[in-house]
Amino acid sequence: MTDGTHPQMRLFTPEWLRALLRGERTTGETFWVGNYGTALFHQPLMALLLVLPINAVIPGALTSLLVVYQFTLTIAVWRSTPGVPTPIGWKIAGVLLTLGHTALFAVLTRALFTSGT
Repeated sequence: MTDGTHPQMRLFTPEWLRALLRGERTTGETFWVGNYGTALFHQPLMALLLVLPINAVIPGALTSLLVVYQFTLTIAVWRSTPGVPTPIGWKIAGVLLTLGHTALFAVLTRALFTSGT
């Protein structure tokens, strides 16, 4: 995704992730790839951790990190992009959906940490 003002970056590199979380990528890239592209990595790991006979603290730690990531991504979606016109309604929808993901990971984290009591 480039419009001439955003340098082309390889997706899923450390530099790209830093730019994404600072809101320096387009709104579309920040929302779609930040939410769903990264899920291609963390969701299979989460599924594996949830079915293994291990202490719930381990998947709980991952979901805790995902809460922080999703909250940071919410801010990045709001601050994203310079140079590409994005209707405010789409930006608000992106922020609300990303906040929804944050809430779902927070609920899962709570459930994992309280499942043994």
